[in-house]
Amino acid sequence: MAATTILLASCSKDNDSIVPTVSQESMMKQGPQARPFSGSMTYTFAANQDLPCNCGDFFPVGTFYGTGSLSHLGNTTSLIKPCVAPIIQDGNYIGDHVGVECAYFMAANGDSLYCYTYPYDLMYGPTGATGVVKVDFVGGTGRFANATGSFTGTVTIGPSNATFTGLKGTIIY
Repeated sequence: MAATTILLASCSKDNDSIVPTVSQESMMKQGPQARPFSGSMTYTFAANQDLPCNCGDFFPVGTFYGTGSLSHLGNTTSLIKPCVAPIIQDGNYIGDHVGVECAYFMAANGDSLYCYTYPYDLMYGPTGATGVVKVDFVGGTGRFANATGSFTGTVTIGPSNATFTGLKGTIIY
């Protein structure tokens, strides 16, 4: 009997507080979360596509179709339409100033993520052109309806395609 009393006494607890648990539903109700964003895309000229874009005083160079893999989107497709002005130095054409670029990403499930691309320069070298780009997320559809955040990446224009690599930043949705 003494052993039973000691056993019961050792199992008693002094604090009756309840330890809260966090469910997936309650985590989703907390609101948008900042998450790392990364990936890469490859683009080719899409003669049969025309992404609407107000180029203003810049010259539209066509619409490009891209495929790749981006975090939070999975296998991704994209359309971009760059609008440019030539960069002339000492009478030589050395690159393009991309003043406007309309763009969006489409996730594997069909949700779209809209982008605002800051103006940037593509400088030509012996094998093509390269530029560093900063992009803001400005909403979208589905789970990206109110998405914000930004990323940077490197655009490389080659003879048959363009790549958008080293994408790193943060997405909030």
